[in-house]
Amino acid sequence: MVTSNASQPLKTSADSPDTLPIRGYTMDQLKNYIIRKLGGPVWNVELTNQHILDCIQDALSLYSQWVPNIKVGSVVMVRGQYKYLEGADVGLGIVQVDFVEPNPVPTEIFYGNLINPAPLFRTGLDEYDTFLRWRKTWQRVTSIRPDWFYDEMGRALLIHNPIERYQAGIYAYWPHERTENLPATGADWVKQYATASARFLQGEIWLKFSGAIPGPVKDVQLDVAKRDKAEAEMAKLVEQLKGMQRHTPAMID
Repeated sequence: MVTSNASQPLKTSADSPDTLPIRGYTMDQLKNYIIRKLGGPVWNVELTNQHILDCIQDALSLYSQWVPNIKVGSVVMVRGQYKYLEGADVGLGIVQVDFVEPNPVPTEIFYGNLINPAPLFRTGLDEYDTFLRWRKTWQRVTSIRPDWFYDEMGRALLIHNPIERYQAGIYAYWPHERTENLPATGADWVKQYATASARFLQGEIWLKFSGAIPGPVKDVQLDVAKRDKAEAEMAKLVEQLKGMQRHTPAMID
């Protein structure tokens, strides 16, 4: 007996391009997945494509606020120049700047001064460790070490006391702009939050009908309780997201 291939379940994404992978899915794949989760095409989903794409973008934006991409760069400082990266695109902003001096060398037996270093031949790590501790203390006392502030309104990195022998290592947060590049945990979170957001929006639209809707046989009652369930699911996902918060690497000073 010959059976139709249509009756056999589709198990691979090659046979079913809309099947959502764990990660690497496109926005269109996620949009179609959400429509199916809302009951389409069996039921009429009262959301436009733009409604659903907005839900996906909102999920991406919220995920980016708590788990952003971290990009690293460096800037060579120039004496007398206090503004750097003016007008440059630094994503969500610069969140950390580390000032690094290549291979600081002890100066004289009692470390003379910080301006005219005379190299001292190292006698061991204990001597070098003592020098670094002494040096750090005097940098704090004399304010010789540079400091920084990122001006978000002026879009510029301001550096106080730029010293040419230092380089500024910069950490910046960047948003996730494509669902294809999300890690597995992020892809799963965005999928769940966008679906819950779309379900909440559909429930909001259904609330325009109060009570039962007259039908040809009997009245139809809309399940507006799904809106409240979606709202609770969104709140749960936000709490989960806060536990995934990403920080810049710690700097031991």
